[in-house]
Amino acid sequence: MSDSENKEDTVEIYHRVNRLKLKTGAGLHDGPGFIDPHAVVRADTIIQKKQSLYPKMVEESLVRLDESWEQFKAASGDEARREAMERIYHTSNHIKDLASTFQYELMQHFALSLREFAERINLSRKEHLVIVQAHLDVMRVVYQENIKDHGGVKAEELKLIVAKAIEKYS
Repeated sequence: MSDSENKEDTVEIYHRVNRLKLKTGAGLHDGPGFIDPHAVVRADTIIQKKQSLYPKMVEESLVRLDESWEQFKAASGDEARREAMERIYHTSNHIKDLASTFQYELMQHFALSLREFAERINLSRKEHLVIVQAHLDVMRVVYQENIKDHGGVKAEELKLIVAKAIEKYS
């Protein structure tokens, strides 16, 4: 075998630098799934600092939700109603994400429920408006009472209100 044939058969391997992996704090030779514990601590610290902003952010989102709901009810055409419902969908999804980040489980529950209902609402059924209104009412109560978890008598009562509306009007 000649020297030129040997060179053709050799394979040279280039190892690319995984820049995304480096951003997570992992080193070049760390195994798959490794995340730098210091990066986790820094992220938790940032979340804790931002938690004080949660009430203001949720209040602003609830106001947007109420405004979109009023626009929905005032809309004369199906297109305007669909657009308003899409804003309700996106705003409730935003509230769900905020609540999830800061462990406000009950608010997350209702925001997720509203978002899911907004996906399948029948715009021509007036009964469905009751379900949306029930969600908005309980979300406002959860916010005003600063209820954080799923437990407690009040939380169960609020869940029951929405469940009854869904059962009766779906």
